[in-house]
Amino acid sequence: MSSIAAKAQIKKAESFKTEAEAKLKARTWFQSSTEQKYEDAAELYSRCANAYKVGGLFVEAAEAYGLASDLHLDKLKQTSEASRAMVDAGACYKKASATTEAVDVYKKAITLLCDAGRLTNAAKLSKEIAEIFESEGQPVEAIECYEQAGELYSMEDSKSHASSCSAKVAELSSAALDPPDFLKAAGLYEELGKNCLDSALLKFNAKGYFLQCVLCHLANGDAIAAMQCQQRFQSMDYGYGDSREGKFCADLIECVEQFDADGFATVCFEYDRVSKLDAWKTSMLYKVKMTVMDTTGGGGGDEEDDDVDLT
Repeated sequence: MSSIAAKAQIKKAESFKTEAEAKLKARTWFQSSTEQKYEDAAELYSRCANAYKVGGLFVEAAEAYGLASDLHLDKLKQTSEASRAMVDAGACYKKASATTEAVDVYKKAITLLCDAGRLTNAAKLSKEIAEIFESEGQPVEAIECYEQAGELYSMEDSKSHASSCSAKVAELSSAALDPPDFLKAAGLYEELGKNCLDSALLKFNAKGYFLQCVLCHLANGDAIAAMQCQQRFQSMDYGYGDSREGKFCADLIECVEQFDADGFATVCFEYDRVSKLDAWKTSMLYKVKMTVMDTTGGGGGDEEDDDVDLT
């Protein structure tokens, strides 16, 4: 938008704001008139917010949405409209990179949405907060919000969305926390794999989650737990043992048990040639490699996750 058009929108926003303030100052003698005054003021603040947003002033837009929300909630007792205005305010704060304010507003909206039984909407907001925390390097807070989102999705029987939240919790628990919580992640990956086996459409995804579970146990330095999981997965999913993931896990466990660093590197290389290792798997395998190297006396210094050498 051109600067001239933006300035016109900002001028319009300020006009709406002035009009809303005048509405609120006006005296009324009847209850119906008072309610109408608040309705009109809330509408003017919403129009003010929209104009500020179009003009590129996102913080001012968020503040105007907040004023509209306050009127809907405190004066008119309209929780649905109040939560909608809060969500709009949060989106504007987020656009302005005012993430602390965005999170605060979103949390207030979640409370209203839960009270109104709109759990799916509340779950979406909780997930959005989690994504904000994750992007800002706050894994503990992100995990908490992903867990909340997953619980809310589960209450609405939205299994796929709940599973995606559990997967994020497992990912962050194993790769972002310091120290990592490998046991929590392993348990979540195993549960996700089991859930896949209950669905004809998703059963082929189970082996991927089972692989992640085994990697978590190996990264935790527990080859015995990894082997127990491997055996359990083979009994639950008869195709797992012959799958690329199942064979990869079996070979990794054998290398770890034999303290075979060279064999471990070869197994990783061969698997990566066919199924490219993503960043999470590479990070976990590097941690497994370090446990083997430490045991054989060949441990090296720390390496950055984006420059990991598994050979």
